[in-house]
Amino acid sequence: MRQLLLLVTLLTAGLSTLSAQRIPKVEVYFQRHYTQQDLRNIQEELSVMGVRIEYDRVEFDSEGRLLGLGIAVDCNDGFSGRAYARPVPEGNKFGFVRDYRQQAKTPFLIGHLDKTDQ
Repeated sequence: MRQLLLLVTLLTAGLSTLSAQRIPKVEVYFQRHYTQQDLRNIQEELSVMGVRIEYDRVEFDSEGRLLGLGIAVDCNDGFSGRAYARPVPEGNKFGFVRDYRQQAKTPFLIGHLDKTDQ
């Protein structure tokens, strides 16, 4: 089964509902092998958490794999941004991170990400 790499770090056990106030960190990375359905699934999961993501400049190759992607993210708490990648890289290098923890060094990142940034 393909892993979407929608990483939600849940530090508190027993969460019954997902909301931005109760999720300490949301990490979303887009990869070359993603399809249109993968993008829809990510959008739906984020909306449950109170995060809105819109896509533009979406390009797929003849096999339905992601070539280019523009994202507009609004965390509905003052943090928002836009980014674009073409080509979409392999691995966890393009996406966004929203860290809700008070001690977060960087509460919001978007675009081409380096693991050392987080």
